[in-house]
Order: sequence, then structure tokens, then C-alpha cells
Amino acid sequence: MLPRTFKKRRQAFTLVELLVVIAIIGILVALLLPAVQAAREAARRSQCSNNFRQVGIATQGYHAAERHFPAGLYMWGDAARGRSSCGAPPGRSDRYFGPGWGYYILPYLEESALHSRFDFTTRKTGAAYAEGPNFAAGGEFIPAYLCPSDPQGRELVFCCSTISNGGGVKEDLARTNMAGVADSLDWSCEGTWPRRDANGVLFQSSDVATKDITDGSSHTLIVGEIIGSGEGTNDGYFWVTWDVLHTNNGINLPLRIPPRGSWVVEDTGFASHHPGGCYFALADGSVQFIQESIEQSLLAGMATRAGGETGL
Repeated sequence: MLPRTFKKRRQAFTLVELLVVIAIIGILVALLLPAVQAAREAARRSQCSNNFRQVGIATQGYHAAERHFPAGLYMWGDAARGRSSCGAPPGRSDRYFGPGWGYYILPYLEESALHSRFDFTTRKTGAAYAEGPNFAAGGEFIPAYLCPSDPQGRELVFCCSTISNGGGVKEDLARTNMAGVADSLDWSCEGTWPRRDANGVLFQSSDVATKDITDGSSHTLIVGEIIGSGEGTNDGYFWVTWDVLHTNNGINLPLRIPPRGSWVVEDTGFASHHPGGCYFALADGSVQFIQESIEQSLLAGMATRAGGETGL
């Protein structure tokens, strides 16, 4: 008689074994997630650094063509008249809200088509950047002016007008993550208008040339990283004008205080969503990531163009 053959019965996982497997998978995911996030942030930081590099090169291109860096902005108003550090340049006493450095370097960022859409030669109300074709063109996002680490992303921000480029009343102009370095102490006059006597490179009506940067172009900041008030707030800086700041509040102060608005002088400053600091372009076209722990005196020295801090 042939021996009987038996099939071995296959048993399923026990509940304990299943829970162990789930726990192991959870641990692996928990271990891998920070690494994945770190890799993504590294990629975003690399892109942000590259954007600053493009802007640094664009400012050099403008300087080569015009023999000076672009004006930080042209913006003065009725309230600023009679104050030499705030008001219009000599020979210009009319109210004028004009463009900023972000507009002037557009051709050097391969954005000549967008640059040609602006018209600052004719204006009706004085707020030229908020008029007709200028307002519409200012609603276009410039990839080089944005940081991929900022969750606010491509969000239109409020500026000034009764019209908007988006669906909401605060969706006016395209935001930016970059501002010109105007001064080491205060970019403004009495917290209102941009000053014309600042000690940096990009400020009201400025026309600073490399020869004027006696501290050395490789030691002098020209453009720094900024943030808005957060995703969904429609509050931040727009690139077409009015985006100059000072370094007196250090780095990353806006991350540590409740936002009270983009132009509150006591709160404004350079900041980023990168851990520990933010990017700057220097007057020689190079890029540096500056730690938030930098000594304030050193940061102030890097903001000035002719402060005598050549040993920095």
C-alpha cells in the first residue's frame, strides 16, 4: 500500500506578527521621512541659491550697461516734499510712485518682453506702478525672484489699489522673496517713505557704481531674502517696487514675531524659511548664505557701501 501524502497546511500571520510588521514599517517611515524632507529642502535651497545667482549676475549686467547699479526704487509723494532725505530728487517735485530695481533688471533675466509692457513715461494719478498696463504687468510672477521653500508660493499680495489682478480684493501684485539692501539702520524716513540718503547700494533714487563701494564689492550686500506674512494672507512684498530693507533687525526676525504688516519698520528684515539664515547676493555677483547668529555689527558692516569695514 502506498504511503499517504499530506499537504502541509499554510498558516496566516498572527495578530502579534502583523502588529510587529506594522511597527517596523512605521519606524522605517519615521526614519526615512526626515531624510526625504532634508533632501527636498536641500534641493529647494540649491534652487534658491541659483535664483540669487541669476539676480546677482543681472545686477552686474545692468551695471555694465549703465555704469551703475539700478535705483533701489523711485517713490515719493506729497507728504515727503520739503524733506531732502525723503522727497523727490532735485528737479522732480511732483508726486511719483515709480518702479524699483526688480523692474530695471528684467532684461538681464531674459524678461525683456515683460519689461516692454511697462510704461512709466505717462501717468495719471502719480501711482504709476498701480496704473493700467503697469499694474497688469506687475501681476506677473518672476521665477528668479521666488524661493521654493516659502509656502506662500505664487500668491498675489496687496499693494494699494481698488483693482486687483486676482479674484480677491487683496490679490494685487506678484510677490517676491527678494529685497534690495538699502541701509544698515533704517530704509525709511519716519517709517513712511524710502530715504534718499541711505548707506547701502539699492535705495531711493540711488545710482551707486562699483567705484562708490569702497568697502569692496565682495564684502557688500546688495539683495537679500525676505518672506511675507504667510500662506493665504496676501501680505508680502511685490517685486515691481517698494522692496528695499535695512539690516538693523538682524536675520529671521519676521519668523519670531507676529506679523503686523510688511512695512512696519520695527518688524521688517531679511528672513527665509531655510533653517538658520537666508541668502544674499553681493555687489560682485556672488551669493552667500548668512547665518541668523551673525553679529549685528558685522551684518551692518556688510550692508554699508562705504563704512570703512574693508576687513570684513
